[in-house]
Amino acid sequence: MFTSVTMLYIYASVNGHQIKVLVDSGAQATIMSPSCAEACNIMRLIDTRFAGIARGVGTAKILGRVHSANLQIGNDFLPCSFTVMEGKAVDMLLGLDMLKRYQAIIDLKRNKLVFEHAEVDFLAESEIPKWVVEEQAAENTIPGPVGTEIGTDSGVIRPAGTTPHMNKKTTTESQSKTQGESSQASQSNSTPSVQAPNSTSNTSNTTTSARVFPKESIDQLMSIGFDRNQAIAALEATDGNVEYAAGLLFQN
Repeated sequence: MFTSVTMLYIYASVNGHQIKVLVDSGAQATIMSPSCAEACNIMRLIDTRFAGIARGVGTAKILGRVHSANLQIGNDFLPCSFTVMEGKAVDMLLGLDMLKRYQAIIDLKRNKLVFEHAEVDFLAESEIPKWVVEEQAAENTIPGPVGTEIGTDSGVIRPAGTTPHMNKKTTTESQSKTQGESSQASQSNSTPSVQAPNSTSNTSNTTTSARVFPKESIDQLMSIGFDRNQAIAALEATDGNVEYAAGLLFQN
């Protein structure tokens, strides 16, 4: 259950330029990267009135919106609209807006994406962009509930301590913290001070204090069957995002 799951990619093309499209029913909008828009020769179609900043777990610059461009999937041409946004490593992400518009079916039994007049196979793991596998192996993680860690980019959930990149970072931070505490203890022993214990106590309290989340967020997670500790742990792991926290809890 903790193995990395292969993401759903398909071959498609825009203006005759073939691209690998990530099918993501969890994404609200269809997105294309600026480099892909240039390769497909559609930069001229970007409506810059829709430029701005996308805010979520992080931030990304939105260059604008393409209101209509033909996306060829199999032998079918589907007029699509999408946002051109920086910060996405994928060429194109086919989101829920276009999937619902064309009543697409994600058929995992047959491993196909099915439209009314076309269907296309999902790519095999060997055809998926190599950077996806490499980044998942080396990406940073955050602590998750029930002794897990979550990939900050991919969202893959693994048992704690199984990500080599983070193991090294955690070990280094732990060693630095231990050395710092030893140094402080040494200085405290050699130079007695009345205020030193209070200062150390205040720092410790500040470091270990938990984040405070809105009561509504905690109640919302508790209302779907989880206890208070689980709700708070999930909110801490997802930076307070209730939807991500609920998804994380259901995965576990």
